[in-house]
Amino acid sequence: MRGGRRFVTTTLAALALAWPAARAVAQGDALHVVVSIHPWADLVSQVGGEAVAVTTLLPPGASPHAFEPLPSQAALLAAADLVVLNGGVDGWLERLVDATAPEVARLVVLDRVRFEPVAGHDDDHASEGGAGVPNPHVWLDPDVAAAAVGVIAEELAALRPELADTFVANAAAVRADLAVLAAEVAALLAPVRGEPFVPFHDAWPYFARRFGLNVVATLEPFPGREPSARYVAETVLAIRRSGARVIFEERQLGGRTAAVVAEAAGVEVVMLDPIGGPPGPETYQELIRHNARLIAEALAME
Repeated sequence: MRGGRRFVTTTLAALALAWPAARAVAQGDALHVVVSIHPWADLVSQVGGEAVAVTTLLPPGASPHAFEPLPSQAALLAAADLVVLNGGVDGWLERLVDATAPEVARLVVLDRVRFEPVAGHDDDHASEGGAGVPNPHVWLDPDVAAAAVGVIAEELAALRPELADTFVANAAAVRADLAVLAAEVAALLAPVRGEPFVPFHDAWPYFARRFGLNVVATLEPFPGREPSARYVAETVLAIRRSGARVIFEERQLGGRTAAVVAEAAGVEVVMLDPIGGPPGPETYQELIRHNARLIAEALAME
């Protein structure tokens, strides 16, 4: 707890020093929206258009499971009109908002969007959202993302009522585009429906359920922590029994696990990107297409 108190004290000091600059940003015409992860940041930009200035806190290539924000990033919250969080994977931002800018409006997607939950690993997600919370990686299902787009429009409209019609129209266009995206991905993955799917960690259950993939194992049950030798042995056995020919690592989570399991199981390794952002996919639509193509190609391999 001492480390947490030092972080909050340092953060508050940084805010005091940065306050004049933060207010200068806030006085601009655009709504300043601070977002935890790239997929939601891009969708906020698509709905808000030129009326929003979006800042993403998670750096490209970083994992939200292991990220700690810098005190300097807290200054952005003082100028924010809205903070958008996923929930579950970005408790670090919720704690930061609570400590430094509790009055700022916030949108937690998991709290506002209806979806059929998939159980999460308690030891993994409990620290972010409480024991027994649902798996939080809902953004990888385009249907859930489409529902969230409507909520984003509502939040922006509450802040700028004179632009409500614009936000609603933008949201409708984005939802239509996401419906096309979902149909495209479903057709792309139709030939590999039911194939064994082995992701690096449990980021993919909503994507897998939406598009008919069969998750038979995950390489790391708790992201950022190398699994035990026993877990690796059980995973290798599950992969062999399933007949999987490929496993999927992730851009944001490194380590030896994928290489060790692939060698032991005699399978190939393909890298996915569940979050995106430069130099990876820059839009939400590109993110989903990018991963779908990699999965379709890999699972179709003889």
